[in-house]
Amino acid sequence: MRRFLNLGLYDGYKRLYLLRRVDLSKTDFFHRTAEEAAEHGKVLPTLTPAKARATNRRRICNTQDLATAEAAAPKIGPPKPELLMGPPQISPCLGSHHLVHFFPTASESKVVLGDRGNRMLRFNILDGSRYIDTLPCLHGVKEMPMVVSVPSTDLHLRDGDDTGDLYIIDGLLHPDKAEVRPQFEALVWRGSRPSTLSSRFWHCDILPLPPWISHHEHAMVFGHALVGDSICFSICGAEGTGTYCFHIATREWSKAGDWLMPFDGKADYAPELGLWFGVSNNLPCAADLSGVVRGEELSPDKMRIWARDDLPEEWQPKSLHNPCIVSLGSGRFIVVDFLNAMKFNKEWNEMESVKEFALFAGMEVAYSNGKGKGTMHGLRMMKHKSRRYMFNNQQRIEAVL
Repeated sequence: MRRFLNLGLYDGYKRLYLLRRVDLSKTDFFHRTAEEAAEHGKVLPTLTPAKARATNRRRICNTQDLATAEAAAPKIGPPKPELLMGPPQISPCLGSHHLVHFFPTASESKVVLGDRGNRMLRFNILDGSRYIDTLPCLHGVKEMPMVVSVPSTDLHLRDGDDTGDLYIIDGLLHPDKAEVRPQFEALVWRGSRPSTLSSRFWHCDILPLPPWISHHEHAMVFGHALVGDSICFSICGAEGTGTYCFHIATREWSKAGDWLMPFDGKADYAPELGLWFGVSNNLPCAADLSGVVRGEELSPDKMRIWARDDLPEEWQPKSLHNPCIVSLGSGRFIVVDFLNAMKFNKEWNEMESVKEFALFAGMEVAYSNGKGKGTMHGLRMMKHKSRRYMFNNQQRIEAVL
């Protein structure tokens, strides 16, 4: 079980990037006993994929009034910052409000930060001490970086490093410019030659894009997941749609099919359940991706989407900030919704946003019959407890890791 949740934030007023860590052992997201969970928890209803796509997240169907929802989700104070970082000095031609990105690693005690100048830093907590070291720079700017963290191998652990390798792809692809603009790269731990058994260090390698999209001018990466020893990407563009698998050992691509995986963004594998979990149409989703590498398209009976029907009308999702789900282990998850607190403006005769916050909810996934792994039969998701993380002025959460 994970103990900490890492939050990457930006404070627009102070122009600072912050890393905060939520101690899950001190924040009460889960009921203590099965009896308490059965009495006070809520089993979420499921939706078919078609109904989930039709759900209008701009106006949530609710079953709770505002006072009840606020009482059930008390506010939590922000934990103290573990790291403060000023905006990096970069060329004005690289204008973007996303100057620093926070990347997950295979270890909850390590977070990688990358800036628009392609520089990479690693924050680490070791024996209570905090330190930063450098990683190789990327070769090209990533407009919307998406990261797949590959678990540490015996080589990593033998050298005392549990960061794991990082594979970074730009979510906004320009495949026809791949030769002059690297868009898929990997930070890997190895020797200077494949046969080298000592003197290993970090390398940054430029990787190819799927050859089937090399002629595309523009494409978007919609979802990605680590499936065994391969990384699967669902990519969509004007010239076509498809899911492609990058095989880590051979660094070769295969095409799974002309279809998309159900996830928006990253899906993580939960080995205790034999399923992948992420977000689909802004809702929690589980799917069996084990056959994707073999080219098996996902059928509706191999996925499950859960509805969030317990939010009041006054809490509406932020249009440009999708929810996320983080696996804690042992079938437990934290689901984070980014919401606007709305209030009716009599002068304008419409609802307006008066406050932004993140709603953290502890969820537990299990089989109702106590059996099963890798299937949807009897799979259910129970919501335990929720907490509201209120944003200060001009402060926003950039990443939950």
